[in-house]
Amino acid sequence: MDELRSRIFALIVLACLFAAGVFSQATSSVSGQSIGVANVVVTSVYWGSNPMNPATPHPGDINVQLSIVLSNVGDDVARGLNATLFINPPLTYNYYLNGAQQQAKSLSKVAGDINAGASFTLSFTVNIDPNAQEGIYRYNLQLSYNSARELQQINNTVMIDVPIWNGELHIQSLITNPTKIYPDSKQVLLKVGIVNSGLGAAENLLLRLVLKPPFTASSSSSDQVYVGNIAPGQASEADFIVDVSSDAQFGQYSVTLAEQMGQNIIPIGQLTLYVNEKVMFNIISVTPDTGSAGDSGRVIRVELKNNGTVKADSVRVELMVGNFFTGTLTDFLGTMQPGETKTASFTVDIDSQAQPGKYNLDLRLDWTQDNNALDDTLPLTLIVMAPAVPETLIAVGIAVLIVIVGVAAVRRRRMKATQTKSS
Repeated sequence: MDELRSRIFALIVLACLFAAGVFSQATSSVSGQSIGVANVVVTSVYWGSNPMNPATPHPGDINVQLSIVLSNVGDDVARGLNATLFINPPLTYNYYLNGAQQQAKSLSKVAGDINAGASFTLSFTVNIDPNAQEGIYRYNLQLSYNSARELQQINNTVMIDVPIWNGELHIQSLITNPTKIYPDSKQVLLKVGIVNSGLGAAENLLLRLVLKPPFTASSSSSDQVYVGNIAPGQASEADFIVDVSSDAQFGQYSVTLAEQMGQNIIPIGQLTLYVNEKVMFNIISVTPDTGSAGDSGRVIRVELKNNGTVKADSVRVELMVGNFFTGTLTDFLGTMQPGETKTASFTVDIDSQAQPGKYNLDLRLDWTQDNNALDDTLPLTLIVMAPAVPETLIAVGIAVLIVIVGVAAVRRRRMKATQTKSS
């Protein structure tokens, strides 16, 4: 019995010792664990307010938003977080003190408490120097907060990368409609293809042609096009409408395509335009160049010469007249080779009410040249004189005059004969 009691006592002692050892180990393990700590890091930096569609600021932009995303990757609350961004060129922030403009060296924002696993976005409004170059600029961001469990102040300075990328635009293609342009061409469509080969988006893009003679805008706004935004790597198209002056010399010209930014014009590249030679017609003679009011069926011949170095096909000539002229006013001359002369004939009736004087008329020519329909207008002068007296009236007048003279002669003879008898 004593032996049995001794064994039971020994087992109880061993059990107590084992329990004491396990408790001691557990206590030691718990005491060796670290208490939870907050850990705030920067997880994203972007321009604008939408991380899914970040903005692309440009040099010279003012009041642009820079967003910095903070995330608490620790296992405790970060309390009373304050962030200070130290800024230097090309970023600036201006403020006024006592009426004088000052430039801040740092900007601070309060984020408050950030729970473990949560995020907070800081927003800073800054300006970008107009002379800023493309690249990634590094700035210091100082973070200050308390870790709740340990009640310790944490001060941490991290580097953030701020990108400044411009859209880099290049001329990709140029198509004109019509394909060939000539002196005096009107409403010529210039379809310009552009591509953004830069790393940043080209935003609020307003393109403009810098036109010089012999080119002018067909209307007040046909030399500029609002394209909007072009993302990196994407292409777009802009349509301009221009006129070519009538005195343009044929040959190659360069026209500047530019981006309009406020009052500034930033060249993008050169468009090459070629003005083709156009047939030049000259009036050699007009026969006759006079007529009388009331004329009917007067034939007027206009001698024309092709003074160019290219031929004109299907030449049609039309005499453009005013209210006092009618008749057959169109003639067809067919093909005219370079240097060739042909005569256009018109049968003209002149109204009897036409006042004497000089009448300025137009001679319109249209033809085809290299399968292009072209036209030109030349000035022509016709002198209208007072109505002529008809020949029949002249003959009657002469006859009447002869009769009157004859009658007068007979009367004189009779008077002489009477006087002779009386004496």
